[in-house]
Amino acid sequence: MGRGWIAAVFAACAAFAFFAWVQLGRPVAIPDAPTAHAACVSYAPFQGSETPFNESFVVPKERVLSDLQALATFTDCVRTYATTNGLDQVPEAAQKVGLKVLQGIWIGRKDSDNIREMARGVALARQFPDTITGVIVGNEALLRREITADRLAVLIQQVKGQISQPVTYADVWEFWEQNPSLAQAVDFITIHLLPYWEDQPTPVDEAIAHVVATHQHMEQVFPGKKLLIGEIGWPSAGRQRQGAEATLVNETRFIRGVIAAAAEHQWDYNLIESFDQPWKRALEGTAGGYWGLFTDDREPKVTLQGPLAEEAGWMRWAGLAAALGIGLGGLAASSGRRADLVGWGVSLLGGLASGGALSFLALHIEQSSRQPWEWGLNGAIWCLMALTSVIILRVLCQQTIHREDAALLGWLRRLALIVASVGVIGHVFGGRYRDFPSSMIVIAAVGFLLLRLRTDHDGVSRRPEDSWLAGAIVLGAPVVAISEGWLNGDALTWCALVLSLGLVALPWPWQGGGYGGSSFSR
Repeated sequence: MGRGWIAAVFAACAAFAFFAWVQLGRPVAIPDAPTAHAACVSYAPFQGSETPFNESFVVPKERVLSDLQALATFTDCVRTYATTNGLDQVPEAAQKVGLKVLQGIWIGRKDSDNIREMARGVALARQFPDTITGVIVGNEALLRREITADRLAVLIQQVKGQISQPVTYADVWEFWEQNPSLAQAVDFITIHLLPYWEDQPTPVDEAIAHVVATHQHMEQVFPGKKLLIGEIGWPSAGRQRQGAEATLVNETRFIRGVIAAAAEHQWDYNLIESFDQPWKRALEGTAGGYWGLFTDDREPKVTLQGPLAEEAGWMRWAGLAAALGIGLGGLAASSGRRADLVGWGVSLLGGLASGGALSFLALHIEQSSRQPWEWGLNGAIWCLMALTSVIILRVLCQQTIHREDAALLGWLRRLALIVASVGVIGHVFGGRYRDFPSSMIVIAAVGFLLLRLRTDHDGVSRRPEDSWLAGAIVLGAPVVAISEGWLNGDALTWCALVLSLGLVALPWPWQGGGYGGSSFSR
């Protein structure tokens, strides 16, 4: 492949990257919600590294009041899940700002903990009878297999006997179908409808119809029993699940659609959730932390009227891409050996393409990283891809390829193979919550492919372990693609890139070069 063709490939990649940023910044028309108020919203107060698993953490009283004041402009009610971590302060604060409360009582494996939690929940219900309108004993405890339906029914009856408010239990709708006898223990049935997380995910364009059909189905399964949709929502970031894409536009479209459907069908519903919860990323991947109607920093995220852009700050990211592109391309050309005019073109166009990829990778790192080790690991991968870009462009922009670059390229490709193989193996053995960050591998995949096509030998130093890593990728990537399905464009793109990297790292029988060595000049 001549350098002119390589320049054309880079030009197309750069144009695609910048076009993608422009598209993300374009306002999208979305049907307005029929009202500017939601019926009820789940409330969890945690920010940053805070987590409910830290039993010593107590949310400041001032934050609870401030949060509920902000939510009072959006909803008439909040749902809580427990009384721990300072959540017992919610009813008093809600009373001050005029909100109603669906009080949660957390039920888990340990019966002694359950009894204590129930006592606190009962005390709150008695203390705030006008503010707490209902009590939810347990949240997805059957889904987590932490308690039996029979024991749960006993606990529900114990709570019912001590308070005047109606009592319910909340779980994914399929688990109510599997445990219909539990309906006799509750005053109303609380179901969770989350089309994104279901075993057969539903694309956002079909999600409202799916919700309507499921609600009607549950009305038929439990005739005469009042239904509350206890959780319904959509994530604004994270991995794609079949045809269900986690984007801000899709979250907004779904939330507005839910409010419209609820008004039409007279549903009782509760949106999940008020604020993005970073701690959930540890359990549910990137998507778990982005179900909020507000950001973690308490900034409005989902609007109920008007057009919306996926990335309002797209110009900042596009500017970063351009700056990186010029810097990387100039560095690659100037560090080489007297690159000619065509070489400078290859280097600068390649730099712009790499800058686009690195800007998208930076956005992914910002969304997915929470703990210091995550920032460190992802930052190291970002630096690896930047260095890989410079070295590959330095080689591609020259008419001859020099032997001393072979060892460095070998190590860079080896590290990229490790990143790709870890991702593939992770997806094969447990990929439900793993992302498909194509931006993390595209520079290595495209760059090393162009090197391989550059001449009859790419000059990259090889070791036997490269074939083992590449073999794992080549065997695993098709498995991932098949399991994710043809609707998952993110998964298919990622699989194609890692597969390309794996194939390029294997010896091609019609080209020269085995392990070690190089046919390039010094």
